Order: sequence, then C-alpha cells, then structure tokens
Amino acid sequence: MTTPAEPAETETEIPPELVPKKRRFWPIAGALAALVGVAGFFGLRSLGEPEPLRVIVAVDLDGHFWDGSRASAMLVNELCQRLDAIGFEPVRAGDPAVLEVLRESESPEEAAKKLRAAFVVKAKLTPEMIEHPVEGGYFELRADASLEVHHVRDEVAQTGRLVGWSGGKQKAEAFRRLADTLALQAFDQVVPHLIKHPAIQAIFQGNDIKLADHVAKAKKYVEVRGGRLEDAQRTYEDLEKRRKEFDKGPAKVTYHSVLGADDALGGSAAPGFLVKTADITPFVAPRTMNLTWITGLETLEWRQPGGERKVLWSGYHLFSYPAAAPDGGRVVFAEDLFGWAKTLTVVDPDGKARRLRIDEEHRFSSPEVAPGGKAAALYDRPCRDCPGNLAVVSLDDGKTLYERGPEGGFFSGFAWLDANRLAFLHMPIAQEEPLVLGAGAGEPAPKPLHQTLYVADLGASPPAVKALYEVPEFTRFSTLDASRDGKKLVMEGTNLSIFDVEAGKLLNFATGSVSENPSFSPDGKLVTFTQGGDVYMFDIEQQAVRRFTQNPWNERYPAFSEDGARIYFESLGTDPNYERRTMSLIGSVAVKDAGPPEPAPVP
Repeated sequence: MTTPAEPAETETEIPPELVPKKRRFWPIAGALAALVGVAGFFGLRSLGEPEPLRVIVAVDLDGHFWDGSRASAMLVNELCQRLDAIGFEPVRAGDPAVLEVLRESESPEEAAKKLRAAFVVKAKLTPEMIEHPVEGGYFELRADASLEVHHVRDEVAQTGRLVGWSGGKQKAEAFRRLADTLALQAFDQVVPHLIKHPAIQAIFQGNDIKLADHVAKAKKYVEVRGGRLEDAQRTYEDLEKRRKEFDKGPAKVTYHSVLGADDALGGSAAPGFLVKTADITPFVAPRTMNLTWITGLETLEWRQPGGERKVLWSGYHLFSYPAAAPDGGRVVFAEDLFGWAKTLTVVDPDGKARRLRIDEEHRFSSPEVAPGGKAAALYDRPCRDCPGNLAVVSLDDGKTLYERGPEGGFFSGFAWLDANRLAFLHMPIAQEEPLVLGAGAGEPAPKPLHQTLYVADLGASPPAVKALYEVPEFTRFSTLDASRDGKKLVMEGTNLSIFDVEAGKLLNFATGSVSENPSFSPDGKLVTFTQGGDVYMFDIEQQAVRRFTQNPWNERYPAFSEDGARIYFESLGTDPNYERRTMSLIGSVAVKDAGPPEPAPVP
C-alpha cells in the first residue's frame, strides 16, 4: 500500500437523530418518580387478564433501574417515552407499590403477571469497561448482548441484538452515552416485534376500535419503516444492476463488499486483503419518519477472495488507514477515542491488540510496517493544528526509534526499503523575505527550493540519513512505494516515476495523465496505479500500460494480491439512500484480464 502525504483530520458526521440529547441528571429517586405514565398505578389488586398494550422493560445495564441503576433508568426511560408516544403503555415505576413489585419478583415475567403487562422486553448488558491510565481519567464501555421480546403467554421469545460503545471522563458519563445509543437500537427492534405479534394483530382485526386507534401510530410507524427499508434495499439492488451495465471493462470487476458499505483497503499480505469496515444499519426515525442510520462498531479484518473473514479488532473510530507487515504478522493502526485522544495500536500474530500509546494531544496517522514487523513509520502531529513529524516507533514497546520534524516544510510520502532503511520525500518551504525598499534590479535571485528523496538507516547508531535524489525544480512527487527487494521506488507524479536505488537514477514514463497511488507487484516487475478514477498497470520490462476498468466510479489505492494474480482497490460512489454519504466498496480484477498494451515512452 502506498503511503500518501500526511492526511487532513476530518470530523465524523453524525445523523441528527443519533446526537445524544442534553438532559438534567436528577437523583435516581427523582428520575424514577418522573416516569409516572398516564395510566398511573396499574390496578395491583386485580390479577386478571393482562392489559394488551402494557409493556415491562427490564433492561439490566449496570443493574436494573428498580435496584438503583442510573444507567438502566436512563435507557428504560428513553425507550418507554418512545413506546408511549406511539400508543403502548410501558410500566413506569413511579409508584412505590410498583417498585416494590419489581424488587420482590423473581423475574420480569413474574412482575409482568402481577402488573398485568402483556409484553416483556429484557436484556442483560454487562459492558466491558476499559479505564485508561491518563491524567483526568477516561472510561471506555463496549456492550454486546441479546434482546428478548415476548408475550407473557409465549414459550419462545423474539430476539434481537444490542451492540454499542461509549466513553467519558467519568464512569457515569460513559454509561449515560451508552444508554442513549442502546435505547435507540432497542426501539428499532422492539416495536416491529410488538406490532407483528398475533396478540396485537388481533386488536387491529377485532371490534375494539378505540383500542386499535390507541396503537395506530405504532402500526403506522412499522408500516412506514418496513416500506422505507424495502425501498432502500431495492435502491441498492438497482444500483448493483447499473454498476454492471456501466462497467465497460476490459476486466471484470469482482466486489468484496455489500452495497452501502464504507470499507477501506489497508493493503494485502499473506492472510488476504486488509479491510476496515464502518457499517451502518438503516433506521427510520420515529419523529420524522425519515430514513437515517445507526452506526455500528468499526472492525478491522482480513478477507479472502472467497468471502472468508477474520476479525482482528472492533472499536469506535479507526483514524486514517491501517497497515500490515508484508507477511501479515503484525497490523498497526491509530484509533480516535471519541475525539478525546488518539492511540497507536498493534495487533500481534496471536490476534491480541495492544495500545502502544494513548495521547490526548498527539495525532498518529498513515502507519507503514517495516518488513519483519519490528517497527512502523508514521506521521505524528504534536497537536491538532501542528505540522506532522515523521516518526519510527518500535512495535515491541512503543519507543521512538527515529523522528524528524518538517523543518518548515512537509513530508509527502515514505516507504520501507528493508527492515532498517526508510525512504521519504521532503519538501522545504521558502521563507518570506523582508521587503527592501529601493533594492537594485541586479540583486541575485533566491536559490530555488527542491524536493528531496532521502533514506534513513535505522541500523546505524545513531540513525544515518542521506539524500538519494534532488528532484528537479518545478517537479513534485507524492506517495512512495518500494519493491520487495528494496531496489526500486515508485512515486506519484505527472508521469509514472521509478527510481533505481542502487544506480541513483530516476526514470519517468509518460502515461497520459497523473499516475496516482502507484504500487509494486510482489515480484517488482509490475506497477498498478489509478488514472482518472480507473485502474491501470505498467509493465516495467515491456514499458507498456494496460487498462483494467472503465466506469463512472472513482477507484483508488490499488494493491496487488500476495500471489500477484489480482489487484484490489477501493471503488467510491454516492450512497443512493443517504445524502452526502459516500460508499466505499472493495473491488478486484484479475491481472490476466488486463486490456491490450499501450506503449509508455520515456519522456
């Protein structure tokens, strides 16, 4: 995978429906008292038929709300408010007698019978808690548990799944954010189960018009929700057909992502191709009936062409792109912990993830792992708006092995030649000269500034740095990729530029336009790149260019498979179901299916 110039930091867009609402934090007794529903105290003296729309929500999040769990009270309160708004009658434990029933019952089902509730919603969430050892403290929570919805007379419950994460400087803050996220997921799963249950369907088919009208909003929501979700699925299916129609070849593209995915390609190695996911679940907002989405945990995984997957990590936000050692033994990436801090994280061959660094100020990005997996080069910005340093970090203990500041300029790419040698591009920036009034016309012009290709030898002590090549004036290169034997470097520029490390010679090949994201094949004989959003390949020995794709989508970051038989890439396009959301699909083409050769002369 080629390494681009240091990326700009971007903010993650969150749909308005998913932004946590501000709310006052009342004492738990006051919060419970505020949950009193319009039905008041639910006739504890009668133990007859259950009220058909009455629901008990018994979600255990750090305990049950009737046992004093503030987080559970928040989640249940949010879910109950939403259920109440569409016509159901959730049991709201504001009455001391109701609380007593809940506390004394051995199960939610027993409490439901005593309180004449027809339905029970329950889940037991035991979040994984990570307390980060940093100044001021920080708590990270992750939850993954099944959700059950059933009628008190059912033998089998309908099930769903609640998956969420959160973080905060205080434990209570982290639990509050988690409760907000899970309440939204719970509503999305609970309501369809309730409406489709035979007991509720019997209400709509019966003669009690008043009761049916009471829950008409819920029925309408489920109908609209189902229609919107079906429309979204049809839209993706139509897009899949259009993609096939618009794909003019010459190579057939195979996609390894579902439509609507936001997958990022971190390169390929022995285990397969490395993918970062950012999946979403379609969601119809109950207040607006608009189609939006619920964001899932991101994952980092190895994929095989046949569809096999091996998940390495899941978390909140993987910042920039991941990278793997050429043998796939170690994988390195940066995490964004809720905007509070960045981490540098490594997954070892045993599959265990370690956070090498956690920093509130520094921003780590674009790592590249050295052959052998002992170190990684990356950009390190000391603060949000600071220029990036080029740093090399030990993957054993996180210590800095080498660091160089931009020195008033900037870095525009780096690549490992071998386990100890790192090549990088640096561009100085001219300093503004003070204006001298009355200066003569014959004064010498300032010395032109040239981009320079360097190599840092980390095997020396201290590391030795020397210039390999001074780029001609008015010429600029960005991104670097090295051949496996470390003898050649390819750079992005107006032409396809290949530098012979041993001879110190640069060759430029005219490819018709800017050759973006160049990357070597495992044997170093071929280079793949993109041009105008399509995938190409350059044969170094034949000095010929071959084309693979021709379509309206924007393809980028091509990388050869480990056996050299395929080229993987990202294919970008607008998500047809959501405004301003971009899809990113992983596609691939077979090298043997390349188009006819086109000569690429040396300019």
